[in-house]
Amino acid sequence: MSSKLVAACGRSYPATVLSWRKLPGLIGIVLVSLLADGQAPPKPAAPAPSVGFTFSPKALADGVNEYTALRRLLVRLHPDLVRLPVYWDGVAPDPTTLDFSEVDGLLKVISDYNSRTSHRPSRAILVVGARNVLTPEVHVPWWVDASAELDQVIESQPYQRYLRATFEHYAEHPILYAWQVENEPLDSSNELLGDISLSERSLENEIDALRDLDRVHPIVVTTYNSSHVNLDKAALSRFGWIYETIFGSAVGHPQDALALGDVLGLDLYVVTPSTPLDQASAEERIAWKAQALRFWSDRAAGLGKDVWVTEMQGGPWATTDGFTTADLLASARAYRDAGASVVLLWGVEQWLQSPGWMTAGRCAISIMRAGGDACSG
Repeated sequence: MSSKLVAACGRSYPATVLSWRKLPGLIGIVLVSLLADGQAPPKPAAPAPSVGFTFSPKALADGVNEYTALRRLLVRLHPDLVRLPVYWDGVAPDPTTLDFSEVDGLLKVISDYNSRTSHRPSRAILVVGARNVLTPEVHVPWWVDASAELDQVIESQPYQRYLRATFEHYAEHPILYAWQVENEPLDSSNELLGDISLSERSLENEIDALRDLDRVHPIVVTTYNSSHVNLDKAALSRFGWIYETIFGSAVGHPQDALALGDVLGLDLYVVTPSTPLDQASAEERIAWKAQALRFWSDRAAGLGKDVWVTEMQGGPWATTDGFTTADLLASARAYRDAGASVVLLWGVEQWLQSPGWMTAGRCAISIMRAGGDACSG
């Protein structure tokens, strides 16, 4: 998206991955072995997902009021869910002070919308952590030692105070739907900052601290997956080394994220700097992502868990053109019945300055709720 750094993507895939379908039948034999290895039986068609979007004040154009912007998006899009970041650098002006007034104000905008709308009410997903949504992927206050390793920073007393205070402040909020702990925490997705991944132990400690205070709301752990689901499957298979020798290694941590949280959140992008259109079309990539959703949804169901699309590409990425409104609608059709119980659009802040994208976004939401090509006004 335009508000993400190209260098923060970190989802580079070998070109050979994208041409797997062109190889001789011998590869098909290997694929059959992989597909049969540990795959859960397909489940019945899933009901329509709950649909919403991520909203970050940091993604707005200069001078745009965050409360007015969120209010406009609610009225135009009528989301079931709004994912809101609780940035550490946004609530901690100094090491001993915590001020939740901005997030409180955004939640009040949603509550006020609910009290006035004839549509379904909206609820909130709160993203908590130093790893949070939007470039530069890590959001820490100005007073934190910039030379410290991230795993050290999150062990510090001020950070632990921020976490616990946030959990306590919002655990009983009436419109809270779920928590997201950190954002893509197991993935090192920022070349500018080096390795910003968190250890599983650190993430487990944060999740345990949250569960001690709130056992009602589900906890989402997010990541991304490989360009094609067969790479994901290869990473889980005893025959995986064969596939990876030919096509390259899987990326992301969907299996680990699934194990840690109540919900696996997948971030799905199909036209980015590391997935150029000269290697595969957006249409092909959308189909691959839908296959991945079905696979991971089946796998999650076996554990009594859900899969969400926590970021569905909703516009062009930064300096990379090629993702169109037609691709947005195609994504809505493909992902609607792929097993995700929640789909959250990414990049809706930019729709406020683009009537064409706003119209397409409203249509995409209608498709995911009603199916087919029906788009309500």
